[in-house]
Amino acid sequence: MTSEASRVINTDNLPMAQDRDGSWRIMRQHPVVEVEGGLAVTHRDLVETVLKQPSIFSSKQAFDVLGSPIPLVPLAFDPPEQSRYRRILQPFFSPRVINPRDPELRRQVIDLIEPIARRGGCDFVAEIGAVFPVQVFLTLFGLPLDMRDQFVEWKDAVLGLTSAAGETSVDAASQEGMQKAAELFMYLTDLIRQRRGRPGEDVLSRLLALTGEDALSDEEAIGLCFLFILAGLDTVMDALGFGMQRLAENPGQRRLIVDDPGLIPAATEELLRLDPPAPFLPRVTSEETELGGRVLPAGTRVTAYLAAANRDQDRHHDPYTLDFHRGMNPHISFGMGVHRCLGSHLARLEMHIVYQEWHARIPEYHITPGTTPRVRWPRGTTGLDSLHLTFDGRDDR
Repeated sequence: MTSEASRVINTDNLPMAQDRDGSWRIMRQHPVVEVEGGLAVTHRDLVETVLKQPSIFSSKQAFDVLGSPIPLVPLAFDPPEQSRYRRILQPFFSPRVINPRDPELRRQVIDLIEPIARRGGCDFVAEIGAVFPVQVFLTLFGLPLDMRDQFVEWKDAVLGLTSAAGETSVDAASQEGMQKAAELFMYLTDLIRQRRGRPGEDVLSRLLALTGEDALSDEEAIGLCFLFILAGLDTVMDALGFGMQRLAENPGQRRLIVDDPGLIPAATEELLRLDPPAPFLPRVTSEETELGGRVLPAGTRVTAYLAAANRDQDRHHDPYTLDFHRGMNPHISFGMGVHRCLGSHLARLEMHIVYQEWHARIPEYHITPGTTPRVRWPRGTTGLDSLHLTFDGRDDR
């Protein structure tokens, strides 16, 4: 492959389905790569440039293409509007608020894992990864857990609308996605109306109880819920699935956290470095600017590839190797700048709980023979379609 030819990449053709590390290697051959509909930046310095300059690289314009009838709070806004939303929402997702949820969420995880441990095998993605994050959302927002499967259906259909290049699908499948999005919108509309003015301890009721300049309109509250579902459920599911795959494939590293559970927070950061929950962050230039030696006109779509940037050799020694003893791990898997992920503390708590409770009950496991985990691709997010694990010498799927 020549240098010039490698500057243009059709992301649909990346070997992401079976080799995501290899895909990031391909993307990293150049710091700026031409992809469908725009550019991708793959090196850490350029990703930082894009994510730290919201006045030039607009998140709002990037999400305007979705044509959402509701404001996707706060992601689809730039400062100063975004700053107001961030100030309002930050306290509800701080460690002080999130950490007390640990006992309740831990109980839910144990209830999911213990029947699996007795069986000797499972599809981790379907039975843990896709289930627990949805239950966390329902718990935080004061919704019944028996709505879990409905929310999974809604978010799966809507998330199928985007590609890695940041484009929105317009094929027949997208029509179904739009229909599901409309169903979700109607449900949230009714929910907000029911909760408005009714005191409660859940996050949604407390947000709706805000007054003065912090008060959220019905439209803003619906947009917040909508974005939380789309940005907070699939991302944790994907991160957990990838993490468990790497642990299954690296028994030496896995034994480290089995023998010393205190290493799980560091292990979580390393697993997040290699597999960010949302590896693609789209932006659109709001004015002419220079990036990586290129002059970009206003309206240029630029997507930050976080998983590629997390493999910069100067930030991470031997960056393609799983290493739970790196010490400082300055990955950017939750983004950076004004749009850094609000739910990062919650995501970490979810992952810590799952890894702790799983390995306390199922310390030895491997990928079920005859099965191969594959990444759903092409897609605007990356995640495994399944992860069949076997333990206790059995082969149950």
